[in-house]
Amino acid sequence: MRCVLVLCVALLAACSEQPADHLADALAADPVRLKALRAQCAADRQATGEDACRAAAEAFRRRFFSGQAGPDEYQTLADLPPIPPSFDEPADGEAPPLTAVPEDTP
Repeated sequence: MRCVLVLCVALLAACSEQPADHLADALAADPVRLKALRAQCAADRQATGEDACRAAAEAFRRRFFSGQAGPDEYQTLADLPPIPPSFDEPADGEAPPLTAVPEDTP
């Protein structure tokens, strides 16, 4: 009976460890590995593995919000790529013609 109790305690302790958190910590400290894993996830998320891709996303989030950045990461807002035109704006830059709205008559 004592062995079962020790085994249960050991299993609970092992289950409380989050390997994705450890991987996210390791990736946050290694931007080259993080960039490579994010590229793999973008290419084929299913083959790379959901846990690895989530750890890469978490590591990227941690680096972004901590203000850490590598030489190939965005340093300022000016470094960000331009935002593509949305579906609300025409791609050629011309505004669509305005249509008359009928007035309600009493």
